[in-house]
Amino acid sequence: MPIFESRTELYTTQHELFDFILRPVNLEAIAPPDMQFVYVEPPEVVTLGSRLTCKAQAYGMVQQLTYEIVDLKSPTGFREKMVEGPLKLWLHDYIIEPHSSPDRVTLVNRIEFEPPGGLMGFLVTADRILEALDDGFDYRRGLLEKRFAKQ
Repeated sequence: MPIFESRTELYTTQHELFDFILRPVNLEAIAPPDMQFVYVEPPEVVTLGSRLTCKAQAYGMVQQLTYEIVDLKSPTGFREKMVEGPLKLWLHDYIIEPHSSPDRVTLVNRIEFEPPGGLMGFLVTADRILEALDDGFDYRRGLLEKRFAKQ
């Protein structure tokens, strides 16, 4: 099963970053513009069991996806699982690792996925998904580094 991982070192605390990533409005704001990523009636703050429905542009079409928060550990992160969408499997872990310096942490985004089957699987391959994730998380990294710049 393919796994993607992105690591971003930030000047902030675990608690501050955890509070930031728990708010869907913040995750929407750091999505690449070409994704046209938008949540549909999200909660202000996610909790264990929250379901988040979003719309996103991918592979030439707008798709609706639903995720459920299946694990949440304050202040170290949470896991979302796709419960409705085109992929056979999508588990996204947001992990906040402490750093040796108290004002720095590393945000790890780890995604385990399985591409769709059928005809869509010929277009949406693991390699294409990995490439899109790499591009998208490079964009997010830049915005997060600006947001949590050393002061």
